[in-house]
Amino acid sequence: MKMYFVRHGQTYLNKYKKMQGWSDTPLTPEGEQSASRTGERLKEVPFHNVYTSDLGRTLQTAKLILAQNTTSTSVKIHAIKELRETFFGSFEAVLGEEVYPKVAEKHGIELKEVFGKLSLAEIADTMKALDPYHDAESAAEFNERLEKALEEILANSCEGTDRNCLIVTHGNVIRHLVRSISPKTNVFQEIGNSSITIIEYKENKLRLQTFNE
Repeated sequence: MKMYFVRHGQTYLNKYKKMQGWSDTPLTPEGEQSASRTGERLKEVPFHNVYTSDLGRTLQTAKLILAQNTTSTSVKIHAIKELRETFFGSFEAVLGEEVYPKVAEKHGIELKEVFGKLSLAEIADTMKALDPYHDAESAAEFNERLEKALEEILANSCEGTDRNCLIVTHGNVIRHLVRSISPKTNVFQEIGNSSITIIEYKENKLRLQTFNE
C-alpha cells in the first residue's frame, strides 16, 4: 500500500506567519490553487481510502484534490481527530517569530540553532513548559495520538494489493512520521503547502519513498 501524505493548502494564518495548531482558518485563494494543482498531479492515482484530520483546512484541501481525480469519484473522506496538527496551547495564532526566540532563550542557544540543535520532541516539550497554562501538547501526547491514527489507517486500508491512500494532514504530523521511519531525513525544512510525501507499507514495514515534493 502507498500512502500519499499531503499537507493542506495555504491558510490565512499560514499567510500571516502565525502558529496554527488546532486553530483553523480557511484556505487562501493561493491555497485553493495549490491544492488543485496537487490534485492535477495525482489525478490518475486511484485512491481506495481518503483520510483527513477533522480540521476544515484539511477537508477543504482533500475535496479540491479529489475534484481533479479521474478514478476516485465515489471514495468517501474519513476525518480522524488524531490526525490534527500539534496543539500549541496559549501560543495558538501567535506570530512564530514571537514564540521561537523564547524556545532558544530557554535552552541558551541562538534562534537559528533551534531547528538544528533541538529535536522535535525537545521543541514540543519546551513549548509546553513555556505555555503559562501548560496546555500546549507535549511530544509524548502528540506521538501517542499519531500512533492511534496510523493504526486506524493501516487496519482499515490494507485489504487487497496495490492500494493507495490519500491522507491530507499537517506539517508536524508529516515531520514526526518521517522522522520515525527515516531518521536521517532533514525534517526541519519547511513542509510545503499541498506538498506530497509518499510512504509505502509493505511486509509490515513503513518505508519513505518521497518527501515534501
